[in-house]
Amino acid sequence: MKDIPEKITKQIRSFNRFYTGVIGAVNQSVLNSPFSVAEARVLYEIKHKGTPTASEINVELGLDPGYLSRIIRRFEHDELLEKERSPLDGRAYILRLTPRGEHVLTALEKASDQKVSELLAPMTKVDVEALLRSMDTIRSILTCEPGEVIIRPAKPGELGLVVWQHMDFYIREYNLDSTFEYYLFDGMARFLKNREGGKGGAWVADHNGAVVGSIAIDHEDDRTAKLRWLLVHPEFQSMGIGRRLMDEAMEFCRMNLYHRIFLWTFSELREARHLYELYGFSPTEEVNHTIWGRKITEERWDYLLVDPEEEDA
Repeated sequence: MKDIPEKITKQIRSFNRFYTGVIGAVNQSVLNSPFSVAEARVLYEIKHKGTPTASEINVELGLDPGYLSRIIRRFEHDELLEKERSPLDGRAYILRLTPRGEHVLTALEKASDQKVSELLAPMTKVDVEALLRSMDTIRSILTCEPGEVIIRPAKPGELGLVVWQHMDFYIREYNLDSTFEYYLFDGMARFLKNREGGKGGAWVADHNGAVVGSIAIDHEDDRTAKLRWLLVHPEFQSMGIGRRLMDEAMEFCRMNLYHRIFLWTFSELREARHLYELYGFSPTEEVNHTIWGRKITEERWDYLLVDPEEEDA
């Protein structure tokens, strides 16, 4: 996302100030001790990294090397840690907590856990679960590779999201009205019955847990499948996601021995029509009518998975 609007940067800064205040309350247990937050984190990393070196601690925490050296010297003086020359690198020392250091860290962690419990106590179980999901989402988004998208089967409940995304997209881009929603849910209800019988499938494009694309194959009859709900979020177009979704759907049809695949689209969906052409679909029927609040030219496109002579056999 380029040219980030000022409204978004302000919102992120506002959240950062709020979050800093929350973390300050959680860290109060550390601030009430003889240790700074950085010192407490060094103790934690030494304990949980498994005999790390100072350079490994520095990579993890991003501290100034001189500051980290002073912390280590203090801990060594206070008998909280001990050093041992690394057998792999004679210039480095591995660090481990002494029993005294273990005791100090345990006390700090218990106090911190108590602060977290106090923070969560007024919340319902639903609120806590939502908070944890949101934390996972933030972590995933901020640590993922840009553009990392996987294609996977739709999970229970996600098809409702697919309907919402179609409504949002087609209302904004093509001025369809609310009757389009009935069409979507009516088709979805019939699809779900077919899928339960193993005759249909639905897939989504997943970016950090967010659905950014979709496609489905519905059962029309024993030889015929219907391709439905192909959509890729505008920000994720031109990344090959549409083709990956098509590949998944086409392979499902071959595995389930369908002879023919068809779909309905309308003439204004030029990019989708181009994709269907790439996969060998061709228009076979055209209907001009007023539907979903406007005049639309609907088109049926078909693709034969088997030779016509074999299909008639």
